[in-house]
Order: sequence, then structure tokens, then C-alpha cells
Amino acid sequence: MPTMEVVKIGRNLRQLREDRLLTQEELGEAAGVSRDQISRIERNEVDPRFSTIRKLAKALDIAPRELTKGES
Repeated sequence: MPTMEVVKIGRNLRQLREDRLLTQEELGEAAGVSRDQISRIERNEVDPRFSTIRKLAKALDIAPRELTKGES
């Protein structure tokens, strides 16, 4: 039976945020997510819910799949 791998988006999130010259606090305000939560996601300490991924993607003006591509 196939298993589903946990997707780690930390590296992608940090790179996309830094490319846009945003602080964790600025991204958090735009996405409605705490700076602490963004920090934990970027360090792969937590696995965000899909609703959080959608909020972050919207704030970064990207498709949610951009956060998850190339990571596993």
C-alpha cells in the first residue's frame, strides 16, 4: 500500500519570502499567520495545514503548489 510522504515547505517558503524582500512579520501580516508560525514552518518544525499554505501562497501571489514543489 503506497504511503504519503510529508511535504516540507520550509526552504521554499523562506526563499520565496526573501526573494520578495519580506520579513517574517510582513508576510505574516499579509497572510494572517503569526510570525512565530512562519518561523516554525521555515525551520520545518511544523507541518502547516493546507489552509495555511493557501494563505501564504495568496500573500506571496503564487499558486500553492509553488510552496511544495521539489520538497519531500
